[in-house]
Amino acid sequence: MFKIQTFNKIAVKGLERFDRDRYEVASEIGTPHAILLRSHKIQTELVPNSVLGIARAGAGLNNMPVAEMTNR
Repeated sequence: MFKIQTFNKIAVKGLERFDRDRYEVASEIGTPHAILLRSHKIQTELVPNSVLGIARAGAGLNNMPVAEMTNR
């Protein structure tokens, strides 16, 4: 099961796309595999090593350290 940690309020309609048999989605989740955010500015040092991907529910990437996460 993949674990997705959310930041901000993500629309219920969007979250319903994640099959509950395959994904655990919550704002408080231990060792997430992915992060899903809207406007929250992610801090590199707070991203656990378990994270394989970060996705933005919206436009732009100004709230993500793309280069640093790519290097990781």
